[in-house]
Amino acid sequence: MFWFATVVVCFMLAVVDGQEILQNPDFESLDNWACYHIKCTLSTDKHSGKHAMKAAERHNYYQGPLQIVNVKEGHVYNMEAWIKLLNDNGKSQHVQIEMAYILNNGHINYVAVAYRNPVTSHSGWIHLKGQLVVPKGLKESRVYFQGPDPGIDFLVDAASMTELHLNSDNWKPEANARIDQYRKSNIHIKVTTDAGVNKNSVSIDVSQKTHAFAFGTAVVAKVINNNNGGSDHKYRQFIYDNFNWAVAENALKWHQLEPNRGHIDYATGEKAIKILRSHGLKVRGHNLIWNGAHHLPSWVTKLPHDEQNSVVQKHIHDTVLRYKGLVEHWDVNNEMLHGDYFENTFHDPDYTKKVFKTVHQLDPSVTLFLNDYNVVASGGSTNDYLAQAKDYKASHTHVGGLGVQCHFNNQPVPALIKERLDTLSQAGLPIWATELDVKTDNEHERADWYDIAYRMLFSHPSVEGILVWGFWSQHHWRGEAAAFVSGPEFKVNAAGQHYLNLVNKEWRTENSHPLSKGTDFTFRGFRGHYEVKVKVNGKTVRTTSFDLGKNDHSLSLHVSHD
Repeated sequence: MFWFATVVVCFMLAVVDGQEILQNPDFESLDNWACYHIKCTLSTDKHSGKHAMKAAERHNYYQGPLQIVNVKEGHVYNMEAWIKLLNDNGKSQHVQIEMAYILNNGHINYVAVAYRNPVTSHSGWIHLKGQLVVPKGLKESRVYFQGPDPGIDFLVDAASMTELHLNSDNWKPEANARIDQYRKSNIHIKVTTDAGVNKNSVSIDVSQKTHAFAFGTAVVAKVINNNNGGSDHKYRQFIYDNFNWAVAENALKWHQLEPNRGHIDYATGEKAIKILRSHGLKVRGHNLIWNGAHHLPSWVTKLPHDEQNSVVQKHIHDTVLRYKGLVEHWDVNNEMLHGDYFENTFHDPDYTKKVFKTVHQLDPSVTLFLNDYNVVASGGSTNDYLAQAKDYKASHTHVGGLGVQCHFNNQPVPALIKERLDTLSQAGLPIWATELDVKTDNEHERADWYDIAYRMLFSHPSVEGILVWGFWSQHHWRGEAAAFVSGPEFKVNAAGQHYLNLVNKEWRTENSHPLSKGTDFTFRGFRGHYEVKVKVNGKTVRTTSFDLGKNDHSLSLHVSHD
């Protein structure tokens, strides 16, 4: 009989200090808010209190009420507000809270703290919420409410800006405790022996061979396909040895598949996927369509709308069927929080929902994903993404997962990563970090940043996979500053070595148990495929294997004289 007590870790994410930083945050007067070159008035159409502020006579998207705020370098703040559009121009709009940081060197950094798209005049009051980390070298900070097209009037009300005090001291042991809770299961082994077998000569060696969790990377299909030696060969071998999932970075995107109408290259992606699968990797499909005109083949957007719709549908149909059985996931319509080209072009707010249903009909076995940014690495669209996920789930679109891109421009903040993942997990869908990278020139600092990102993602129960968006500086969209491997000499740098230590050592289980210490033993193991060797005097006499999943696994072994 054996048992393990489950330790519940209470992780204090952030404490709000309660002090309101904004002046006149409830807009009960016009005080403290500047309205340059626009007209601001009070309105009795409000979210709360007696008034809201109306911004009208706008001539640019960036125009709206603003306020200079007193914030501190390196500190973290929560910001939220309610916004309502009063008219629209027949197209969906976006609204956002933006911070402008004027630095001592004269540069201005603009950061979208919270973002919502699409929004129309029928959307009612929209809640925006996000967090920000104030940069160093700060001279002045300004809060803006902005986003809609010129001529669109909007209301803003019930704003707030408060400092977050983060629990930064214990994030790592608490993440490790969650990893033990969510990524491991118990392995119980009971050994019997023939009479006379010397237990001092017998050992049971248990070795994890593969991970159940998805550790993956984006790959360059042409390098997978070529037979070049040297660094290209090392690139391929590094993938086969250290990842169990892959995604073609560009080869399946429409503008790569069909840059000119009728000249379609399915073969490059197909060949690469088959090679990856032959080495035991599973593959994500990225992406079927992309909700922005600049992400489509240029010839598509030049067609009349009816013909555009026809070619879009044909592309979806042909691509899904061509890669059926080869990809496990499809990012159906990429980055929909930041574009709505199809909905606007075809005057159908449910256009992409219908695409999801079409893809499911064509290939019911593939898992369909939403995929977007500013939802974990930054939080400007986290709440918006949750709302979108719930909407797609409620609409029976067969959405099966949330892709969170995770492109970090600054040091990841553990508490904010967890808070945003907790928010997104409310959709009840698996979360995959589909495009992880960090960016810093110092390779040792890069290793620390990747450690934070990987450890926080791996420790969250809703996350089922982590894919870096490339690992070699020679084929990385962010170059050396984000890479695991450096230069044409293919040198594994400090960041890459740390990744290898995580997935091949710290998060992999090896256990050698001499029978002299007992014939009935239990230990915790990371989930995956295991090989068990029974050794007598150091010689293997029996080998067996098993898969460890979410349920505990029991194994009985017998050692005979033979």
